[in-house]
Amino acid sequence: MRAQRIFGAKLGELQDPLMEVDIMTRTPLQNAVVALEETFLVARLTIALYSYLGLGTQWTGKLLRLILYAMLLLPGFIQMAVYYFFSPRVTRSVVYGAAARNRLDIHRPPASQTVPEGGFPVVIYITGGAWTIGYKAWGSLLGRRLSKHGVIVYCLDYRNFPQGTVLDMLRDCNTGIRWVLHHAQQHGGDPSRMHLVGQSCGAQLATLALITQTEQDHQKAQLPGGFPAWSPRKVQSLIGVSGVYNCFDLADHFNQRGLYRRLFDRIMSVNGRAALKLFSPTYCVKVGIGVEWGASLPRVLLLHGTRDTCALYSNATQFRDALLEVELRSYEGETHTSPLIENPMRGGHDQLVGDILSVVGGPAKTGGPGEKGSPTQAPLCPAILINAAARVCPF
Repeated sequence: MRAQRIFGAKLGELQDPLMEVDIMTRTPLQNAVVALEETFLVARLTIALYSYLGLGTQWTGKLLRLILYAMLLLPGFIQMAVYYFFSPRVTRSVVYGAAARNRLDIHRPPASQTVPEGGFPVVIYITGGAWTIGYKAWGSLLGRRLSKHGVIVYCLDYRNFPQGTVLDMLRDCNTGIRWVLHHAQQHGGDPSRMHLVGQSCGAQLATLALITQTEQDHQKAQLPGGFPAWSPRKVQSLIGVSGVYNCFDLADHFNQRGLYRRLFDRIMSVNGRAALKLFSPTYCVKVGIGVEWGASLPRVLLLHGTRDTCALYSNATQFRDALLEVELRSYEGETHTSPLIENPMRGGHDQLVGDILSVVGGPAKTGGPGEKGSPTQAPLCPAILINAAARVCPF
């Protein structure tokens, strides 16, 4: 079985209090102050990260490409910023825990939509960002699209490196998931329709959180990355988008792409020692999930582009093969970011949202472009800029 070291408490002890927050009482000035504080925090951590990495050509080149990528897609990002800061459907920076960056955004369906019996389905979304540049606002594009189709979306923020290691990230995600499970009904969510969605490293964190909670629920013992505890039986599905499932096998690949091994080992460390297998869902499943209770995992759906050069497609097939029951839907010709960013910016039929809705519920059907009933998205950016952005994307 996996390592069963107790990090600070036995299961059920020292639980963080569920924080009751009146999310509708902030004034515009208070919202502006929160936004400014978070902007300064992200900027400060970015500078700290860059100082840690130094002036390596790989990282500098990717940073410049990321800036160019954002500039090319600026027309779409401006529209998303207007939605994020001014839409009445978005409630920003709700406190879910006591640690730094324990905040989440809530994306609600339009007021014109009738609340279904029992409430709207709920998606708890954990964004990506290479464990270093993630932020809850990055989930706005998906949150907007899903909420438009009758889903309440909670986008979790969590500590990134160098503010914390993967254990801190998992603790934040567990705290946020537990908060949503307890509070979603107050916001119009259906407690019987709770779903976990993660993208890139967010898929790793979501998967680890669910696997660890399932494992310790059966063992009745605290595991690394399993605090605070929440009931995995309350989650109906896990959906991984362009996910990282095998950190051990991908470490050298990441090093070649600029996420240097010394940095990656620091991120995936316990007490200063690298623990890549411990935080690889594929290895956790092979070693920790027993056949007798592995079947208690909810439905698992993996969505992955075949041309993903960041989180390689083969790492998704490895995870599929390791699990007892999992579905992998291959996005032929798609990259790491195209299902999430470039394709929605381009407009038209939205395969990613259609696939998610096929699991969580909603008016849309599963299927690719042109299939009757699949959701559509209005274009946010000229195609010529999107094509150029896809060429320079560093991910």
